[in-house]
Order: sequence, then C-alpha cells, then structure tokens
Amino acid sequence: MLPMPVLPLLAWLLPLCGALGSRVAIWPWWTGFAICLVGALCSLWLLLRLPWHPRRAVALLGALPLVLPVWFLVKALQAHPINDVSTDPLDPPTLRWASQARSAADLPINPAPLKFFPDNPAPLYTRANRPQVLAEARDLMTELGWQHSVSGQGLEAVVVSPWFGFRDDVALRLFEGPKELRIDMRSASRQGRSDLGANRARIQDFLTRLHGRLAKAQGTTSEP
Repeated sequence: MLPMPVLPLLAWLLPLCGALGSRVAIWPWWTGFAICLVGALCSLWLLLRLPWHPRRAVALLGALPLVLPVWFLVKALQAHPINDVSTDPLDPPTLRWASQARSAADLPINPAPLKFFPDNPAPLYTRANRPQVLAEARDLMTELGWQHSVSGQGLEAVVVSPWFGFRDDVALRLFEGPKELRIDMRSASRQGRSDLGANRARIQDFLTRLHGRLAKAQGTTSEP
C-alpha cells in the first residue's frame, strides 16, 4: 500500500493532469476522464479511512478532490440527456463551420428536429437593425473569448471549455420580421451524450447579455 502522504498528492495531481492532458491534446478526453477517476478513487479511499487514521488532517485534505466528481454526478443526474440545444428545435441554425471542423472522433451533427425539453431557451426579439445586432454579438463573442466568423445566417463560433478543453459549436441566426428581428441560437457539443446543461446555460447567458448591450445602445431597459 502507498503511504498516506502519497495518496493525497495523487488525489490532487491526477485530476489536474487528466484535465490538462486532455486540454492540450496529449490524450483523448476519455483518457483524461479515466485518470480523474483514479484520482477520485484515491480520494474515496482516504475518506473511508478517515475515522481510523491518526493523520486525519492529511487524509481529509486528500479526500477534498472527491467533491468535483460528486458535483459532476449530481449535475449529470439533474441535466437532460442532450448535447445539442437550440432556441428553434424544429428548424435550428445550421452548423456549417462545425461540419468542416469536426473530426471522425467527434460526434456527428444532429439533424433537425432537435430534442425539445420544458425549459428550452427561447429566441430573442429586438427592434435593433441587423448590422447593430451583428456588431454587438461579435463584440460579445470576442469578450467571452469565442473564436467566431460571419456566416450567411449571422455568426458561428467555437467555444472551448475551461477545464477539459471541450470544443462546442455555436451558431447565431438573424431573421428580419415585419417589425422585429428574431435572434436564434444553437449550441452543440462535439463530445459526450450529455452536456450537463452547459449548452442551454450558454445560450441563455449569451442572449441575456446581448439583450442588455442592445438595450443600452438603444437607451431602453426592457426585459428580454
């Protein structure tokens, strides 16, 4: 058996190495997950041994990284089993850039219609004109660190997650109606069958921020 000081060190280093290695493409994401799982098992062992071990402070320190996989499990149980979310599930924005960027190891792009769930995000309506919306949306994407480009429908972007470096594809589509401009968004994961609610949260956060920027530019304070 490894001495107790080594197990706490492994419990902390293995998740960091697993995630960092996946982010810089040293190994695929599932290998990073496996390394993190080994670290979680070290933390679990330390937690189980905690009541009987004389160096409880050291064991407790090594058990703390177990919080992350537990949080991950809770999120997985609460989230919808979905990895592609759009404000218009029946006719979602097209992921043209993603169709060129995704590799054979990535998930294929889901055809329409997408799965619909009760708390599906809604489109944003605005009286701002198309150039103004495009400008504000591009500035916001740049501010968020998204790699983006202009498309025929509006904008497309690639978002890199901060932990494992997962790449998600985003499309923003503008449709000019008689009185208002409708803004639809789509966010799709390249890996994993469940996104733990990340795509839905990303769309809602982006449209809320975009609405605030447009309202500020127009001098209004209306709700989205």
